Amino acid sequence: MKSEEAQLVEACRRKDQRAFKRLYDCYAPVMYGVCLRFTRSKSDAEDVLHDGFIKVFQTIDKLRDVESLGGWIRSIMIFTAINSNRRKLPIAEQHSDNDLEETSVVSADGVYDSLDRDFILDAIQKLPDQYRLVFNLCEIEGYSLNDVADLLKIGQSTVRSNLTRAKHKLAEFLGPYL
Repeated sequence: MKSEEAQLVEACRRKDQRAFKRLYDCYAPVMYGVCLRFTRSKSDAEDVLHDGFIKVFQTIDKLRDVESLGGWIRSIMIFTAINSNRRKLPIAEQHSDNDLEETSVVSADGVYDSLDRDFILDAIQKLPDQYRLVFNLCEIEGYSLNDVADLLKIGQSTVRSNLTRAKHKLAEFLGPYL
């Protein structure tokens, strides 16, 4: 007996419009949250979500493991957001590790539990684009510095620098509320 997701994917592969709608309705709310973290505004997030689902529907035949459907859709949304940001960003500036102050940065381990989720999301959205992108990929999505460098086509030291700067900015934004 096939799982409900497997049946849904098969129906989407047959270009069943109702299946596309069910897939969208099931995954769009969560994926909107992913897109929102990578963009500056709700309208930008909606654009990324829309473009991402178009890619999902166009490439559903390439999905090999139906059990990984949610992760597969998430990765498409992330790459769509990266490409959207890449078009908007100037060429990444190179930073050396020496140009960063050695200061402590607020750790995410339980510290933000008392703050409202939307408040934290708002602080992340206020980060400059390159910092927000690196922060989301490293700290929220769990990509390694090397993987982020490869994805964004920038040096690993630039990724490390942008991540450190993002954490500093977040500490500035959220510090008074902690």
